[in-house]
Formats: sequence, C-alpha cells, structure tokens
Amino acid sequence: MSIHEKLGELSLQEAESINGSAHTNGTRSKTNKYGTVPLAPKQVSHCSQDAEIIQVRTNVREIVVKPDTTIYQYMVAIYYVFQTPKGEFRVEMSNSRRKGDDYQRDLAMCRGVYRRAVEHYPALQTGGPFFYDSQNSLWSLSKLNTDELCFTINEGVTNLSNFIKAEFVLYPIEVAKELSTNDIENTATLAPADADKRLHQAIATILADGPKANPDVITINGSTHYSVRPVMGAQEAIWFPNGERSSLLGVTRAVKTMEGYEKQGIFMSNDMRISLFHTGRSHMTLADYFKTFQGFNVHMDRNHAVARNMLKALKNFRVLLSYGKHALDGNDARTIPIRGFGRKPMDQEFELADGTLTNVYEHFRNRYNVELELTELWTIESIVPSGGVAHYPPELLRVIPNQKVTCQQMTPQEQSAVIRRSAAKPHERIQTTDNVANAVGLVPRDLSGFLQITEPLVVSGMVLKAPIVQHCGGFYDAIKQEKWGIVFLPYQGVRDLENILFEEMHRSGMNFDEPRIMYLEPDNQFQGEFQIHRLFQEAKDNGIKFLLFIIPSSIDYQTEVKVCEQYYDILTQYVKKETALKMRHQRDTRANIIQKMNMKLGGLNFKVINDYLDNENLLIMGYSLSKTPGLGDSDVTTVGYASNCMDHPQKFAGSHKFVKKTDETFSDIIHETLRHSLKKARQARNMRADKVVIYFNGISDGQLAMVNEVYAPQCIETFQSLRQGYAPELIILAASKTHNERLYLDSRGVHNLPIGTIVDTTIVSPVFNEFYHVGAKAIQGTAKPVKYTVVYSNRPVKMEWVEGLTNTLCHEHQIIKSPISIPVPLYIAAECAKRGCTILEHRQRLAAGTRNFLTTVAEMNRNYGYDETQCGMTRYNA
Repeated sequence: MSIHEKLGELSLQEAESINGSAHTNGTRSKTNKYGTVPLAPKQVSHCSQDAEIIQVRTNVREIVVKPDTTIYQYMVAIYYVFQTPKGEFRVEMSNSRRKGDDYQRDLAMCRGVYRRAVEHYPALQTGGPFFYDSQNSLWSLSKLNTDELCFTINEGVTNLSNFIKAEFVLYPIEVAKELSTNDIENTATLAPADADKRLHQAIATILADGPKANPDVITINGSTHYSVRPVMGAQEAIWFPNGERSSLLGVTRAVKTMEGYEKQGIFMSNDMRISLFHTGRSHMTLADYFKTFQGFNVHMDRNHAVARNMLKALKNFRVLLSYGKHALDGNDARTIPIRGFGRKPMDQEFELADGTLTNVYEHFRNRYNVELELTELWTIESIVPSGGVAHYPPELLRVIPNQKVTCQQMTPQEQSAVIRRSAAKPHERIQTTDNVANAVGLVPRDLSGFLQITEPLVVSGMVLKAPIVQHCGGFYDAIKQEKWGIVFLPYQGVRDLENILFEEMHRSGMNFDEPRIMYLEPDNQFQGEFQIHRLFQEAKDNGIKFLLFIIPSSIDYQTEVKVCEQYYDILTQYVKKETALKMRHQRDTRANIIQKMNMKLGGLNFKVINDYLDNENLLIMGYSLSKTPGLGDSDVTTVGYASNCMDHPQKFAGSHKFVKKTDETFSDIIHETLRHSLKKARQARNMRADKVVIYFNGISDGQLAMVNEVYAPQCIETFQSLRQGYAPELIILAASKTHNERLYLDSRGVHNLPIGTIVDTTIVSPVFNEFYHVGAKAIQGTAKPVKYTVVYSNRPVKMEWVEGLTNTLCHEHQIIKSPISIPVPLYIAAECAKRGCTILEHRQRLAAGTRNFLTTVAEMNRNYGYDETQCGMTRYNA
C-alpha cells in the first residue's frame, strides 16, 4: 500500500506511526553503532616457498578519476503533503526506509519530482553534470550558483484525492572539508567508522546513472541491473509457462577501495546474474494470471494440490487494487502482498467497523457497486497496515509485471534450471557479463575527462601444495560398530548387503558386531505411514546405538529419521536403496558409506600431515547461520557451530543453537559454545589451548566491526571465566562468498583456478588482512573463491600461517576424497545449522496448537538440541 494512500484513510496519529516506520520527517542524524575500534593491522604477506606463482585474471577494473577535482554534494529533500482528517501532514519521500517494490516506487516518485525541478530551474540545466541518487543526494562536478533551491508542485505528481502538493528542497551540505578526488586514502581506514565513504557513494551514483535512465532495466537492491530485453550474444531465456516466468540476465556492480598495483585506488567489479521474474502482462487481472497455471480452473477448491502449488509460487507476490478509488495507475496504485488463499467470496465473512457481519461478495456489491462474476474462486488473503487480515477478489486485482521470483516461490525444477544456467564457464561468464553491462548502460566510459575505467586487472596468485594424507592401510582411527541395526522396508531388502558391508568394514580396519535386522512395518491407523517412532523406541529398548536405514528413493523419510535421531539419541545413517544396490560393483560407493559410518561413530578416516594441525593445543572453531527460514516469519533462527574438541586435534564435531534474530546473531551463544568446546577438548585429550582460531561464515564487510567489537570481547571474557589470567592467542576470521569478485587462471585463455590458489595482493583491502582462496574444484561453471578477513588478532598475525591453515582445513572433510570450498569447521557448522532448522520446523509443526508447542529459545535448545546427548559427542551429521 502506498504511503500517501494510507495517509488519506487514517487518522493523524496513525499516519505519524506509518510515517515513522516507512519514511522520515526530515531528521538525518546517523550514528555508527560499531567501527570505532581498529581491526587487526595489516601484515606483509610472504609467499610460501613451496607455492607455485600464477597469473590471475579478475573482473576488477580500476576507476581512474581526474586528480585535484572537487565533487560537490547537495542534500535533496522531497516532501509530499497530504490532507488528513486532522490537517495537513508532510511525508519525506527522499529518505525512504521501505523495501522491495515499495522502495522502487518511492525512488520513481522522487525522480519524477526531480525532473520537474530541473525543468523549473535553469541552474540545474547547465553546469554539472549532475547525478541524482533518487533519494537525498545530488552530486555535481561543478558548484551551483545558489545556496538553496525551493520548488512547490501542485499538480502532475499524483492523482490521489488527498494530495495537496509536493515540495522540493535542495541545499549544500555543510562539511569541514570539500570532497576531492585526492581523498582516496580516506575511504579505507583501520577503524571502519573513520572511513569517508562519500567518494564511493558519488562514483556509485555516477555509474548507476545509465541503468536508471534505461526504461528496459530493472534494478534490484540498487546495485543489480537486469535487462528486460534479450542480450546480444547471450543464451535464450529460460521460460516456464506456469505463472509466465522467464529468466532475465543481470549484472552486479560493486565499488570499493583496494590495494592496487603501486598505490591504493577505487575499483569496480561486475558479475553476471540470472534470475527468474514473473513476466505477467500489465493490466492483466490476477484471475486471468491464474489461468497460466496448468490444471487451474475457477471452480477449484483452495486446498486442491494445484492451488497449494500456486500459493507457494505466489506467496508475497504483489498485486494492485483496481476498484473504486484504488483504480489508479503507476506509482499511485495501492499494492498488497499475497499471503494466502481465503474462502469463496460468499463464504469469506468478516465484521465491519459497526459490528455488522458481512461477506466479501456483499461488501463489494454494497460499497463499490461491483457484482463479482467469479463467485466460485477463492479470495486473496493479505495483511492490512493495522496488522489484521483482509480478503480481496482476484478479478479486482491487477498483476505487477517483472517481479523477481524468490527462492521460496520456485519449484525444484525451476531452481535447478537457474543454477544450471548460472553455472557459466569462465570465458562464457566474462563475455556475458560484458554484454549485459553494455545492454543496461553500465559500461566503461570516459565521462568528460573526469572518470575512466580500465580493462580488468591481472594479478599474481600462488597455489599452495595439497597436504599429505596418511591412511595407515585402513582408517587412521577405526571405531568398533557395536549394538547396531539395519532397517529395511518390508520386502525391500538388498541381497547380501550385510556381507558386502562386513567386507568393506574389515578392509577399513573396523571391528563390528552382528547387526539386528529391523523392518519399518506399516500401520493402518496412520493410513500406511510407517511407524518410525515405534521402531526407534524398539531400538532404544534393545540398547541399539546406531541405525543404518536402507530406504527406496520413492519414499522420503529422511527428515523423520533425523528428527527421531535427536529425540531418541540414536545415531543414524540414511542410504537410498538404489545406492545400496550399487555397492556390490562400485568400490567408491562402499567406501563412502563406511567412511561416513566411522566418522559418525567418532573415528578418523585419515590424518593430514602438515605443520598447521600438529599443534595439540590449537582449538579451531567455526560458526554458521542457517540459510533456510525454518519457521517462516518467526523471530527464531538457527546457528551451527563446530570445533576440534574430540580426542584427536583433527576430529571435528558440532551442534546447533536456536537464537533470536538480531543484528548480533552469534553473540547469544559465543560464551556458552566456546567454553563448552574448550572444556570438552580438555576432557577428551587434555588439551590446554594456547591458540584459538575462529571462523565466522557469511559475514559482510559491513559486519566486520561488529565481529571485532562484540564477538572478540566475548571470546576474551570466556577465557577469563575459565581461569584468571588465561589469555591464549586469538585469531578471528570472517569468511564470505557474497562478494562480487571473480578470479580466473590467465594461461592461454581463461580457466578455473587450481585448488589451493591464494590471492592476497592488489585486489584486497589496503588496510585489512584479506585474502581470496579457492578450496575446491568447480563441478560445473566457474569456481567462486571465498574471501577471508582477519578481523581480530591479539598478537601479530602471520598471514602465510593463516592461509596455510585455511587451505589445509579444506582437505579435512574425511569422507569425500576431494577438498571442499570452506574449512571443515565451517562446513560442519553449516550442516548442523541446517539440521537444527529441520528439527525445529518439523517438531514445532507437529506441536502447533498443542501444549507441546515451544515458545522460548531456552525450551527449544533444551528439547531440540544435541548438547546433552550421546550423539552430540560425535560428528552425527557426517
């Protein structure tokens, strides 16, 4: 719903509440919560003597700006003034805090007012050039001859009946020092809050000027530009007729300060994106849009399988109201998100303000004089500003075209198709990125001698040697498999499976007892569902500690099995029957199953020989946040953590914790989990940690200061809580794959980089310790390196040691032969977070509406966690 439409209907008090949540009233004070404490100081990186030097092509281009040039910044304030029941009310549109489509509409409204101001003021028609960010900043390469411009527009801005006028105000910003192109060094400082980012903002606004002026470009999040039209030289779009979804090609844009060849400078990186969009035609009603879904008919029940799939595809899809006073076009139209499907219009009842009971059909006939035609079609459920639920007939809603399809809205087939198309080979990715950048107007160009963009940089990289792996003829530490069972479905056994397993276990050095053969029996009471809980209870009653499930892929009970594993505290391994059938003829399949089994039992399949993991008193931890929503709109999320806290320094185990969603997500669990890992390692192998290395996954550049000022002190406090004066060496790294940089091997063409490649010069921060690392081979497409930043270190850090440790940990998966893309504690932590999210969602869904539904994080951790279980002492999710 547009903000000015709301203001026309609500009281002044309600309008002020909405204004405070979506826009501002002109107050622009901003304080940095973090960033005043310097990060770990940059250390000179020394190339490893065993490393191979290679040339690395990048997607990074230097932005060369004319020296000694002043860039002038002007503040823009755009207000819409509305008539409310209690008088006039001003809403600042130029400082919007809304998101998604609503935010884009606010930008469009501001651009419209700015264009009117340019037509009115000759000062904005000459000089410059001017670059407007569609919010509150106007950048210029020349100084205006006036201190302030004020302009009032009474018509031609909006058709809303309660609109009075729009006010445009432009004035220079009072600063201690004018912004100059010579101020590049001020854009990157060791204390992030001290950095002057105005030069970045100015250049980013200049670069975005082309895409903003292009009507065939959709901009998402301000920095990703999609071309609506086909891009020359690119593959044809993916088309899905259900919902008329089509893929669009886009290009990302990132501007940052980097080390550079000889001196630091400002650089830009671009990378291709492929995303699905709802391409429904303008002015198409939602009811007509429904007809694009296969199997739909207007008499269908909302609980039909087709309807349920449609709701998944359209959850949070935004539509326009097109009846009564809402029948407006463009940015004036009121939008609502689809939250669900309601009953039919005659059946969907609700209470009016006077307490009268009515239904949707009668309401629209009596209030809007609209006789609904599709009386058998479900209504659309949405949330109104007051927080209540409203229902709308689909025939009176219009589709907003070119909305991006979210991951939650995609089918598995659509996700797979987008992933496959996104997996472009290096030369294809480079060419497509350049083509899209040209198509959207984001191209290297000469701007009046002020700005030039170079060709992509080629930098030096080094390839670290893979560590030596010691097997000892079998598993390095083989654990006896005792008190275990193998579970089949009735009549779905695998001939000779036990003997095949026994032979491979014997070859690997594992001792074992005879397994108990068990069957998941059907239960007619539950309409053929197999009683997994009954089987687990039987196993527990018989002292069984490990269950190996062999289940056909046509029946998916993996979630139920893993939920029961935590509930009954019995280790499990889930193998598809089709995979088990391959064991007789495929040695790798047999080995993989037994390797996973040994790791789950607490064993070690091989030992990595190097100088990094030989330190018995080195604790390595990883933290990762769940990427899946779990409970949808709940304020609870899942954090996974892992460490080498077992009886060997190369054995890693982890678990998960449920926490409230906050900006400092990890802060609620650091003390407990770090203390737990230190004590557990002390008990397991008498470790006295003199060095602690912690990796945090998914940390953006904007969160580095928080890690430094919140998480690091919590670690130090944890050490002190164990023993007064205890102060081991502490190194904290932030790992991220959300950066925009792409790296390629530059050798007779472009190729994926070799495993173990490190890039720690030129395209890294000039003030922080950063490096890019390629840990794994790309299965398809182009490998994306992980960027690591040393956020905190209480002693001078040796970067070659940190880089070598990171590379070695990517070889510690212990099950698959090839290395993985991230260090194993981060990998295990991510898997633990995923497992915790699955358990939470499944258990809470079953408990909904009962007294077993848990409402506090403490209850969830106590009932849905692994910390107090025997399974939690091992790598249960191997």
